[in-house]
Amino acid sequence: MYIIDKNIQNKSSIKIRFLWLLYLFSLFFILYGSVNQYISLGSPPSSFLFTWEHHIPFVEWWILPYISLYPMVIIAFLLPQSNLELRVLVLRSFVIIVFSVLIFLFFPLQFSFVKPETDNFSWFITAVEMVDYPFNQAPSLHVSFSVVLWFSLANKVQSWSMKLLLALWFSIIAVSTLFVYQHHFIDLVTGGVVGFLSCYFINRKSNIGMMSSLVRAKDLKMAFFYLMGALFTIVLYFHLSTIFFILFLYLLVRSVFFSFGGV
Repeated sequence: MYIIDKNIQNKSSIKIRFLWLLYLFSLFFILYGSVNQYISLGSPPSSFLFTWEHHIPFVEWWILPYISLYPMVIIAFLLPQSNLELRVLVLRSFVIIVFSVLIFLFFPLQFSFVKPETDNFSWFITAVEMVDYPFNQAPSLHVSFSVVLWFSLANKVQSWSMKLLLALWFSIIAVSTLFVYQHHFIDLVTGGVVGFLSCYFINRKSNIGMMSSLVRAKDLKMAFFYLMGALFTIVLYFHLSTIFFILFLYLLVRSVFFSFGGV
């Protein structure tokens, strides 16, 4: 039986919302990028796609809804919300990031199409080639986040028309991953499953210790410092010695410990 902090229903501060956004973005960047780099050092993983997917065209204008997910993440975190609503969003995001990265690590898949040249969005192709190798495919985090963000944002609007509009836009974001050659269909399906399961098991009524207490700003700052240390050591791991990987895991675990108030 967990002791519920009486302030969990109070409005969260903009400072806490921003710190959580910064922390989760950094966590995603480190874990996603590290696994991507690790997989790229070995033999190319296999691909999984259906025959009909070879007929999917590359449509450059779908890049716009694809990249719109990023401002939607910022909006979802920075909008006014209670500490409990924020904690639900944080835990769902944390779960889909960590779970998906583990799947990427142990069951890697490779995207099999080559992006064509584009006049209007050449910067997109360049950016993808620089920071995102064609691995980390299934489950699609773009789709998982679309599901999680819809549940979060739809809870904040009253009209069903706005809820449906949000659902339509997040569906477009999910489908866009096919037309900009970032994901195959299986990635969308598995990403949707991961997103819906995280929303099903983590909600405002969940009897989870991490849901019962608040995290102080100073704990989040300490978690972020540990995370930056983890980033430094994972870079050393790839360039110097495998012994730094142990230090990376230690700093990463300590970071997570502080981020959830030592629960």
